[in-house]
Amino acid sequence: MLENPPRILIVDDVKENVKILVSILQHEGYDITTSSDGYEALKMVKEQEFDLLLLDIMMPEISGLEVCRYLKVDPKTAAIPVIFLTASNDKKVLTKAFDVGGIDYIRKPYFKEELLARVKAALKIRHYEKNLEKEVEQRTHEMLEAQIHLMRMLGGIAEGHSAETYQHVRRVAEVTYILAKKYGIEEQEARTLKYASYLHDIGKIGVKDYILHKEEKLTAKEFEEIKKHPVIGAAMLEGVKLPLFKVAKIVAKEHHEKYDGTGYPQGLKGEEIHIYARIVAIADVFDALSSQRSYKEEWNINKILDFFEAERGKHFDPRLVDLLIENIHEFLALYDIHLSQLATNKKRVPKKRGWLEKLFS
Repeated sequence: MLENPPRILIVDDVKENVKILVSILQHEGYDITTSSDGYEALKMVKEQEFDLLLLDIMMPEISGLEVCRYLKVDPKTAAIPVIFLTASNDKKVLTKAFDVGGIDYIRKPYFKEELLARVKAALKIRHYEKNLEKEVEQRTHEMLEAQIHLMRMLGGIAEGHSAETYQHVRRVAEVTYILAKKYGIEEQEARTLKYASYLHDIGKIGVKDYILHKEEKLTAKEFEEIKKHPVIGAAMLEGVKLPLFKVAKIVAKEHHEKYDGTGYPQGLKGEEIHIYARIVAIADVFDALSSQRSYKEEWNINKILDFFEAERGKHFDPRLVDLLIENIHEFLALYDIHLSQLATNKKRVPKKRGWLEKLFS
C-alpha cells in the first residue's frame, strides 16, 4: 500500500465499468471514490480534495464534458487533472474533451496496462504541480516578508532622524490598517496598505537633518524644503515593480494632499487623491497630534477630535473622519498597547504620566 495514496474520483453511470476500474486501481493502492452522477461529482469535488478524476463522457442529466467545463472555470477545482472515459471514436467528441480541459482519454473496454500507465502519468504531473505550487507559495511568502522587513527598516531610517518619531511609522501603520478595514477595504489589501505606509515619509531622507531636528518654528524657506519630501519619496520608489512598493509610492507622494485641494505637492482635490493616501493622511496626523515631539506636547483627545471635526471636508476625507471618531476607542486601545510594548524597554519608559491619562486631561 502507498503511504499517502493519491485520491481518485471515478464518475461513470455504468456500474460494471466502475467495478472494473475500482478493482484495477485499488489493487495498486490508490484511494478510490466513485459517483454515478455528474452533479453529485461536482458537489463532491468542492467538498473533498482529489488528485485525479476519471470522468465518463456520456452520462444522463449532465455530460462529462459539462462537468469538466464547470470544474475548469472554478479556481478551486481548475487544477484537478481530468482523464475522460469513452467508447467513442468520434474525433469531434475527443477534440471537445481536450477543449474543455481534459488532459487525456482512455477508451473502453479498458486495457489494464494502458489504464495504469495513463493514470500514473497524470498523477506524476499533478504531484509535480502541487509541489511547485507549494514552492511558489513559500517563495512568495518569503519575498513578502523581505519587502515588509525592508520597508520597516527604510521607514525607521527616515523617521529615525528624530528621536521623538522613532515609533511613528509603526503606529501610523496600525492606525492605517484599522481605518482601512473600517472603510471596507478587504483584508489582504488593507495589510498591503499597512506595510506600504511604513514608507510614507521615506522622502525625509532627502531633507537636511537640522530642519528635521529643529525645535523652533520652521522658517518659510525651511518649510518649503520639508514640502519636497513627498516628491523625493515618490522618486525614490519610482520603477520598483514589487506590489508593496507601488502602493508605497502612491502613499509617499499624496499623503500631504488635502481634500479641499490646498495640500501639496500637486494640489489634488477630493477623490483625485488616492484612497490609500487619504487613509494614511489621517493616520499620520492623528499620531502626530497624539504624540509628543521636540516642538510640541501631545494634544488631549477632545482637542484632537475637535481638530478632525473642523478639518472634515477640508484637510480630510469626511467619511474617514467619521470612521475615526465613531471608532475612537479602538484607536485609543491601540495606542495603549504600543505604550505597554515600549514600557518593556527601560530606555523608552515614559518619564511623565501615561499617554492615555494625559490624553484625557
